[in-house]
Amino acid sequence: MSCTSSSTPSPIASAKEVLHEMVSKLPKEIFEKSTTKATRKLLLSIGLVTIGAMLVYVLPWYLLPIGWFFMGTACCGLFAVGYACGNDLFFKNRFVNYMVGTLCMLPLMYPLEYWKERIEKKASASRDFVKELATGPYWYLSSVIQWLQLNFSFKFSKNMLVSVSFLYIFIALFFPLMTYGFGIWGLFKYYLIPLFVYHFWMSTFLKAESLSSVSDQPTFFTLPKWVQYLAQDFNIGVTLSNMTNLVPSYKWKEAYNALKKEYKEISELSFSALLTKVDAPVRIIEKNNSTLSVELDTPTPSSVAAPPKRKSRFDGLPWYEKVNWKTAIFLTVTPIMAFYGMFTTPFITKTYITAFLAYYIAGMGITAGYHRLFSHRSYEASFPVKLILVLMGSSTFEMSVIEWCLDHRAHHRFTDTEKDPYNINRGFLYAHMGWLFLKQEQKSDADVSDLVADPLLAFQDKYYLPISFITGWFVPMFICGLGWGDWKGGFFIAGVASKVFMMQCTFCINSLAHYIGEATYTDQRSPRDSWITSLVTFGEGYHNFHHEFPYDYRNGIHASAYDPGKWLICFLSWFGLTYNLKRFPAELFSKGKIQMIEKKVLEQRKQLFWGKPIAELPIITRAQFKSMVEKEKKQLIIIEHTVYDMSEFGATHPGGKQFIDDYNGKDATKAFNGVVYNHSYAARNILDTLRVAILENEK
Repeated sequence: MSCTSSSTPSPIASAKEVLHEMVSKLPKEIFEKSTTKATRKLLLSIGLVTIGAMLVYVLPWYLLPIGWFFMGTACCGLFAVGYACGNDLFFKNRFVNYMVGTLCMLPLMYPLEYWKERIEKKASASRDFVKELATGPYWYLSSVIQWLQLNFSFKFSKNMLVSVSFLYIFIALFFPLMTYGFGIWGLFKYYLIPLFVYHFWMSTFLKAESLSSVSDQPTFFTLPKWVQYLAQDFNIGVTLSNMTNLVPSYKWKEAYNALKKEYKEISELSFSALLTKVDAPVRIIEKNNSTLSVELDTPTPSSVAAPPKRKSRFDGLPWYEKVNWKTAIFLTVTPIMAFYGMFTTPFITKTYITAFLAYYIAGMGITAGYHRLFSHRSYEASFPVKLILVLMGSSTFEMSVIEWCLDHRAHHRFTDTEKDPYNINRGFLYAHMGWLFLKQEQKSDADVSDLVADPLLAFQDKYYLPISFITGWFVPMFICGLGWGDWKGGFFIAGVASKVFMMQCTFCINSLAHYIGEATYTDQRSPRDSWITSLVTFGEGYHNFHHEFPYDYRNGIHASAYDPGKWLICFLSWFGLTYNLKRFPAELFSKGKIQMIEKKVLEQRKQLFWGKPIAELPIITRAQFKSMVEKEKKQLIIIEHTVYDMSEFGATHPGGKQFIDDYNGKDATKAFNGVVYNHSYAARNILDTLRVAILENEK
């Protein structure tokens, strides 16, 4: 990145400084809340949505798309109000913000409390799947995916639990009443179709936000004025949110106009260009008469040659020679067999209970056996326990212990790289099960010599297929057949279907556990902690913890965390059947959490304006200081060799303007630091934004 000035060449250190400078030039009035403007905007947003609903009601069927488009676009304005309330940037009263925001978010089915915690998550937001999706060819799905994440993928704090409870109660009441009053078509006509239009616009806004934050430079995109009016300037708000989270939503346009006035040229993107754009533009900012050209650190084809593409052993081969046909056929045929059995066999409670037990036993064989005992050696077990866990794991049809652990150890060694067998960077579906459909470039690179040397595991590896079919399909079939005569249900339901469902759940460890949840201990890699994923994956959902502390026999370390593998291992240890249970020191957990908190705090700090950096302040002599006070009539004070301009602050000083006047042109260090009054952090933060120079150190 390079920056030049037509007058005095002075390279700008980073794009962040450009943003901070731009924000600092905004008038202070833009950051002030106004009850009148807030009320006006709220009523306007509600009114526009109401007009949209009336259009849908009165228009003939062939003009309904007009009503749907109007109403769906107006819902974006309703979201803008809720978003501002969630960040406490609408009304002056926090409680009023909460109530109004909740009421605005309910029909859009968002938990309000999420937006209060959203700022804290900015550090990991750039890694988020929604962000990546928003800049790709399927950007129009990003809003729906975000909606799913907001409702089903975060940790429930106490405040968020209340917010989500409001939402779930609304859903439980609204949908039945809506369907009862207007019918299924009415539900779609008056609600779901306009909501679909709303999500289209929100996906567009998410794409704009992602593109505008690539280099932390403001890139606004334009909409037709009537669309922008319906959306309540949300196209401006998505870019401003990357610059500052302190502007109330009803002043977005005002802030944008102030920026355009101060910076003659700011980057703008048309709506049509936004729909097709997938990379970040070069931004040129012109301030008054001097030009600042800010270039992204992205090499262009003309300047830097692209790295040579790694040659694949499959290059030039037809697609069918790249497929692992045995696995592909098995993974395709077994779900068909499962659905066939479910639709053609009578429902017998005992059979379905057996299926659930078979499903759970197989899952525990993977988590407690394949994963924690054999792959990570997180504990030791007696021979009977090892044998039972091998048989339980064999029933899953997920390869032998040796093959499974070879891939899994390689996954830990090369997480998120090309050597990762189920690399999440190649896509959700690839990590979930796509990698099983394809022949691998090379055998996984990991050491499993300890497993090969184990006679039990060597035997299982040699006779894996017959062991799997016996334990996975035929044992459940014989239990149901001999027990109550349900041979067909025993085979298709308790045998095949239970394993199909179990495999999809364990596959989520490689896919879902790398997409949703929190980076609790580190964000260096993709694994995330999520209690929802844990419910699906037999307790393996605290994946960020696991990748950071892999040989700990636990996955969910808290007593309340759903982790049946941990409970089973611990229970067996009471009888000496498992032993040498390994744990990482608890102090490491605290250190990881603190480091992530510090990183998030640092990201939040970067979003705020802390005054012009001291290194950039001019150095003046005491004579110059005196001249500025006496001749230029500036109201300046000195605190710890820093000069502050108190002209605008004097009238708002809590103790009265006279106290500021008394120290005009004087050193107020002692008075500020405790002789008169030891000022608070807020007072010092305000003071930092008023500094204008450094007083020369006179010897």
